[in-house]
Amino acid sequence: MQNTNHSQSPLPPCPKCQSVHVVRNGPNAAGTPTFLCRTCGRRFVACPKTSPVSDETKGLIRRLLGERMSLRGIARVTGVSRSWLQGFVNTLYRDETPHHPGPLKKDGQAGDRGR
Repeated sequence: MQNTNHSQSPLPPCPKCQSVHVVRNGPNAAGTPTFLCRTCGRRFVACPKTSPVSDETKGLIRRLLGERMSLRGIARVTGVSRSWLQGFVNTLYRDETPHHPGPLKKDGQAGDRGR
């Protein structure tokens, strides 16, 4: 008789909350097995092919944006994907650009055309 006790590889802990209450969640589009954290709900892979962008790289991107460099140029120089960079820029401008339209103008002040 063969031993039917299959030794499964241990499930990795959640990278967000470090919980070990993790279940398998099927493969992603590339076929890599994904996992789901039952504590925080994050979906992740055990060994990601890319790592998170460092704070040093984000600082460099902010400086290059200040120099008005193109997004494609920034992506080439820093090695980040264009889609990640576009999302970062959108978040950056949404969070750091104040939207204050100013005080409302009274009817008589805006565009006195009747004169």
